[in-house]
Amino acid sequence: MKFIDISRPIHTGMPVWPGDTAAEFKLVVTIPQGAAVNVGRLTLSVHTGTHADAPFHYNDAGAKIDEVPVGTYVGPARVVDLRGHATITPAQLAAHDFAATPRVLFKSDSWPDPAVFPPGWPLMTPDLPAWLAARGVKLVGFDVPSVDHRESKDLPIHHACAAAGIVILENLDLRAVAPGVYELIALPLRIRGGDGSPIRAVLRTLE
Repeated sequence: MKFIDISRPIHTGMPVWPGDTAAEFKLVVTIPQGAAVNVGRLTLSVHTGTHADAPFHYNDAGAKIDEVPVGTYVGPARVVDLRGHATITPAQLAAHDFAATPRVLFKSDSWPDPAVFPPGWPLMTPDLPAWLAARGVKLVGFDVPSVDHRESKDLPIHHACAAAGIVILENLDLRAVAPGVYELIALPLRIRGGDGSPIRAVLRTLE
């Protein structure tokens, strides 16, 4: 059994969604300056790096991040290899049995340079969230910044996931992960009223 970290590191100057709060970590008190401890200050959007979207993020009546059952983010997960595909369709997933893995992480490797925000990425077809939900899936995760197109304003895939009862993880780092079944541990912070949260996401092998 081993752990695989699938979180993107948070650091000053990291790429964020265009127009969102810039990420900054700074030591504001330090031992070399004569203090007894080092104390850092972190400034960031809740959608910085690897994060969970709360339904409230795209639906004013949706659940806040502290209202989503915490167990949703922990448990069996299947990593599906979709490298080379521009869209994700039910036909591409038909061979998989999701009954024992209600969390699905899509590996696209479509963000080649983590220092540069990507111009585009693969998208689910609008019918896929309902198709996944019918097979017991309650969480989807992606190695890209959003489940919708970068320029989307109406966020149809976000809303399709909400209608299907599926929560969303974004900005995972799956480059070192082989397709297969794992245990996912991806707990969001308990931010009261939050529209999302950074997460430390890891996979645990099951052997």
